[in-house]
Amino acid sequence: MLVTGICILIGIEGIIPLFKENASEEYENLWVLWIFGFSTVACIAVFGWYFGGPLGFIMTWIQQLFEENYTQPNGLTNIYNRKGKLRMRYMLYQEVLQHLKSLSGKLKAAETEREEVEQAKQEWIAGISHDLKTPLTYITGYSTLLLNDQYEWSKEEARSFIQEIADKGRHMEELIQDLSLFIQLDHPNQLPLHKTKEDIVEFTRRVVAIISNYPQANDYFLHFQADTSAIQAEFDAKFMQRILQNVLMNSIIHNPPSTNIYTHIFDHPEYVDIHIVDNGVGMPPHMVENIFQQYYRGTTTEFSSEGTGLGMAIVHKLVQAHKGTISIESQPSEGTTFQITLPKK
Repeated sequence: MLVTGICILIGIEGIIPLFKENASEEYENLWVLWIFGFSTVACIAVFGWYFGGPLGFIMTWIQQLFEENYTQPNGLTNIYNRKGKLRMRYMLYQEVLQHLKSLSGKLKAAETEREEVEQAKQEWIAGISHDLKTPLTYITGYSTLLLNDQYEWSKEEARSFIQEIADKGRHMEELIQDLSLFIQLDHPNQLPLHKTKEDIVEFTRRVVAIISNYPQANDYFLHFQADTSAIQAEFDAKFMQRILQNVLMNSIIHNPPSTNIYTHIFDHPEYVDIHIVDNGVGMPPHMVENIFQQYYRGTTTEFSSEGTGLGMAIVHKLVQAHKGTISIESQPSEGTTFQITLPKK
């Protein structure tokens, strides 16, 4: 409006007298109308460019995100000047642009994570199918041998076949129990905890003793130590044994013979810390990052994994069900430390 007024003043007082000395009032009015119309159109164009341009860019970016395209939108670099600051006409939408940039990054990360989980899930399903098929093949094979009338098996041979069938049957049962438990953990209401007040020091000592008698632990050295002789805490004995058993067996399965595995219990006023430490091969950062993820079947280059890929995910969910936390520290060739923190009540 200021520019319009100035243009009208200049036109009436300076330009019209140059063309017509005795300019009529009607001619002056027509001139004013032309100046006012041109100025209005120019202002609309400038306002549309100044405010509409950034809005159009924002709407295009939102549409791009809606179409699941999380790449950098065309023209993003043009909204910044040479110093890396937003241009003047984009300053009004600074917060909106920042939120869009943050949202784009989060959506892209979520999409990448979803693809990784989906790929891991497919690999996990293939692994589970193989894990179930392998013992089933043994069971079928040994059963066929026992039922074959063309051979007379000795008592010792028949017993060995039956023992193999029993072992493979237990293996399948463990796999199915893992699957069932994990499904229950996804629906907490289906997994009520039956907590009792017990001495967690004695309880953990018994679990370590049980694990040390497993055939897989014959070549490993398990140690136990506690701050005090007795610590009373409330927990579900069945699931607490599963937590400790999974972590200890993880340290056995993924480390070479002669590895030392230490279980330390630290007493605090409101909570208990259980550290399970080994001096084994350790784990690379990507394994540490994913070890509590479902479907992740972590393994070192020297040792194969025979689990469902749900063992540590189950541990994580069971600890959370006890209102506790679990963390891991590990470096290749420097061993691994699991820290389980549980409230006493």
